[in-house]
Amino acid sequence: MDDVHESEQTPVYHAVDAGTSEAPRLFVLVQEDLDEDYAVIREVVAYGIALPGGAAATVFARGGGFGRWISPESASRRLHSELVWV
Repeated sequence: MDDVHESEQTPVYHAVDAGTSEAPRLFVLVQEDLDEDYAVIREVVAYGIALPGGAAATVFARGGGFGRWISPESASRRLHSELVWV
């Protein structure tokens, strides 16, 4: 960016006007299972962000890819997991 002076650089992050648009929200997708002693084990399977407009994006906790979803609820249903807002 040698040709761009500091004052001309566009900001990467933009402030959100609470009256006109939604801020992205973070969530996790959690699955429950039982261990050999029948104790409940909860595991985070994906981290996600709800985007303005309703869509969502996730990254899997164990790596190996990402997902693009119609909504956070859709991701939860498709991955057989509980949606937890953080």
